[in-house]
This record gives sequence, C-alpha cells and structure tokens, in this order.
Amino acid sequence: MKCLFIDDSTALLRSLRSALKNSCDVTFVECHSVEEALQAVAENKPDVLFLDHSLTDGGDEGFEIAEKVGGHVVIYSTTANPEAVEAYRRRGIEHVGKRDLEEIKSILATGKRR
Repeated sequence: MKCLFIDDSTALLRSLRSALKNSCDVTFVECHSVEEALQAVAENKPDVLFLDHSLTDGGDEGFEIAEKVGGHVVIYSTTANPEAVEAYRRRGIEHVGKRDLEEIKSILATGKRR
C-alpha cells in the first residue's frame, strides 16, 4: 500500500517522516498549491492520501484537491480546523490528527482506522 502525506509545513513533514521511518512506502510532500498537490498525487499514485486542508495562509485547497482526486484514493483529512473537519465528514472523508501517530500507524498498516 502506498501512502502520501501532503502538507505545507516542512517541520511537520520532517517530524512525521522521523516518527514513521519504519513504515513501508510512505511519501511526504510539501505543497503550497492545488497544482503541486495534484502533481504529487499523479507522481506517487497513492492508495491512501493524508491531506492538509490549508496549503496557503487561510486557504481551503484541501476541498478542491479531494474533489479532483476523486474516489480512487482513500483520503484522510489532517486539518486542525474544526469547521473543516466537519465539512470533510459531510463529504465522506474521515479525519485523523497529524499528531495521532498510533492512529496513523494503524492506517498505514491496514489501510483502515482502528
């Protein structure tokens, strides 16, 4: 299973990379636009996508990315924005906290939440 993390925070991605270094086939990509994120998805062809909501200051690029990626990738929202979390849930996209390493490891191991 191939997994892709898309976020605009270099520090967060570095931290996740370190914490998940023993996990198989996980890619971390820093993106600051819808186009960069869609390119990362096209290049990496993930089965599971961990997607930040805002890739720019105050942006809501996650919705557009999720819509364009469509149903062929399992998407988890990683935003800390509570209103966005609810909006993703209404779209059928589950949320996992960026710092919830046990939950993320479970998803990486099985493709599903605990």
